[in-house]
Order: sequence, then structure tokens, then C-alpha cells
Amino acid sequence: MPMTPKAAKAYKARRPEMTLDDVVTPEIRERRKAMVKEAADESAQDAATKAYDKAMPSPERFASGGKVGSAAKRADGCAQRGHTRGKML
Repeated sequence: MPMTPKAAKAYKARRPEMTLDDVVTPEIRERRKAMVKEAADESAQDAATKAYDKAMPSPERFASGGKVGSAAKRADGCAQRGHTRGKML
């Protein structure tokens, strides 16, 4: 129902006029800014983790590690730097 001009002149707001600055203090603004930055950092970290996981090969492809009796499988250190020529002592 539209308001008549007479009713519009007599209208009084139920609440006093307030601005956003009356409600939101500088401390609240700083906390909100920090929360937004933290959320952005977290989403960037998640995106980086997903990209890394996608770029890395799956461990199933390299699970065997070569032949069963290879030095890489045993990891006994026979291929250290400078000791790969196979000299007999």
C-alpha cells in the first residue's frame, strides 16, 4: 500500500540513522583484513599443493626400483662418488 503525502511527513524512522562507520571499528576492519589475507594464503597454498601433486609422477610407476638384486634396491653405498670403476682391493 503506497504511503500518502500526509503519512510521509508524519513518518518517523524506528531506528536512528547509523552509518557503517558507527558499527565497524578500525579494529574490526583490521581483523577482517587479516582473515581475508589468511584465507587467500590458504587457498594459494592448496592450489600449489594440487599443482605439485599433479606434476609429480605416481609412486606406483617407480615402485620396483629396477632389478631385484640391484645396488639401488640394496642401497649398500657401492656407487659412491669416485668408487664406480669397480677396482679390486
